[in-house]
Amino acid sequence: MDIPPSDATQWTKMRQEIVESLRAELQNGLQSRVDQLEDTVAQLKRAGGAEKSELKQIDLQSRVGQLESEKSELKQRCDTLHHTNSMILQRLFEGEDKISKLQEQVKSLQTSFEKAQRKTRYREVVLKNLNWEYPLDFPTVPELLADGFDEDECTWIVEGITKMAEVTRKMRMGEYMYSVDPDPGENFSSRYNGYKPHYKEFADALVDYQRTIDYREDQSFCFALDIPLSREIMDLLHDALQQTHFHEFDFYSNNLEREGYIEFVANCVKANTRLKQIRLESVKIEHSNDFDLLCKALNSNGYLQKVIFTDCDIVEDSFREIFKKLKSKTIERIEVEQFNGLPNLGPTDMSEFLSSNLSLSELSLCDNAFNEQDIVYMSNSLRHNTTLRKLCITHTNPPNNWDLLESIIFDCSSLNTAFYSNHHTRLRYSWSLDRCNSNIEKFNMCNDPILNRRKKVYTILSRRNRSRKNAALFDSDGISIKQIPQILPLLKPFSEHHLHDEDAIQGDDEVVPLSIAYEIMRDWKMPELYNLDHMDED
Repeated sequence: MDIPPSDATQWTKMRQEIVESLRAELQNGLQSRVDQLEDTVAQLKRAGGAEKSELKQIDLQSRVGQLESEKSELKQRCDTLHHTNSMILQRLFEGEDKISKLQEQVKSLQTSFEKAQRKTRYREVVLKNLNWEYPLDFPTVPELLADGFDEDECTWIVEGITKMAEVTRKMRMGEYMYSVDPDPGENFSSRYNGYKPHYKEFADALVDYQRTIDYREDQSFCFALDIPLSREIMDLLHDALQQTHFHEFDFYSNNLEREGYIEFVANCVKANTRLKQIRLESVKIEHSNDFDLLCKALNSNGYLQKVIFTDCDIVEDSFREIFKKLKSKTIERIEVEQFNGLPNLGPTDMSEFLSSNLSLSELSLCDNAFNEQDIVYMSNSLRHNTTLRKLCITHTNPPNNWDLLESIIFDCSSLNTAFYSNHHTRLRYSWSLDRCNSNIEKFNMCNDPILNRRKKVYTILSRRNRSRKNAALFDSDGISIKQIPQILPLLKPFSEHHLHDEDAIQGDDEVVPLSIAYEIMRDWKMPELYNLDHMDED
């Protein structure tokens, strides 16, 4: 159908209007839908945040539960490990006990084996020498007389060699002798040259004897040379006295052969690790180098405990430094006796020696000449010494200041001075003079310094008690009222100390402790003591 032009224009206009209208509606609808969608998105966002929070909380709770589960599992595993560890430790301790028991068994077996080994060596020596006879002939008196010896010398030689042969026989048979002494007699004939083969036999027997000494490990053995040795005899004995089992060496006199004697002694000391004591008597040391050699040997022996110099003639320059050169940390006792005098000990030698040698417990300086300065040096060395247990001094004419030494041990002028005296060292001497304190030796007899100090305090209080002077002297002693409860208990250990025996004889310096307590309570500050007692009760 054909549309007229006017209608066509109208129709086009209407169509455009319709299109515009539809477009406007569509746009409005779209915008409304967009707004709705935006609202929906906003609502969804708000709802999503809450859900997310709830989800997060749920996730945290789930994580906590998971951690709790892991914690329980870990705890269970820890308990299991702890139990396993306890079982391992128990097995370890059981293993250590078994190891310890096995070690003890091994040690016991080793000791038994060594003992059996020593016993075997001992029996080997005895069996080997079962039919042994002394291989040398003895000189006879007629033969010796023919050689120009007088009757006395003949007797000395025959008796001496007979004695040496008997000692040799005993060593071959493994018989126990505390002192192995090849002394050929009290009077030694240096003119007789026939001793050497007998000493050779003695030295050979001495080597075998070491195996029997080793078997008797619980007994002490001493080797003594009480004769002046010749160089030939020293050479014979040198090898036999290496690595022996002797505990003591006694060397006497080197008047026959001085050269090489100190070296011989020093070598014997260094080579014997079981040596505990060495005595040198009537030995002359003429050179300082020899004395240095001897002291080095004494210091090198790590088992030596006792050193004795008796009536020795030592070069003065060396002997002055004896307390400097003896530095062994094992020596417990030193005796320096019967000298013509200790030549100027020096102001610090003994003090330094006693302060550095903490092992020394006994020092004997008997029969020596002391001057007043020596007493001062010894007193200074004892003032703060806590290791020396005994100091022995004897002299027929002590110096005038001898009481200085006693005052170090027990200064009885006051309670304070007694309290700070030396409570470790016991002083022993035989100075038989009226001015000497005859009771000083009874102090520091105990190894407990506290008890020694209490006895000194008790002694002072006892002496004063006889004349009722304690109360009067307490003030001068500086005794405080609060110290009385500390002083009175000091008397308790001596409650029966004044009774010496069943006859109940009372000592000169000893009274019943109750008497001292009664005197103090009656005569000294009774009101203050009463108040102090009541204050303690409150």
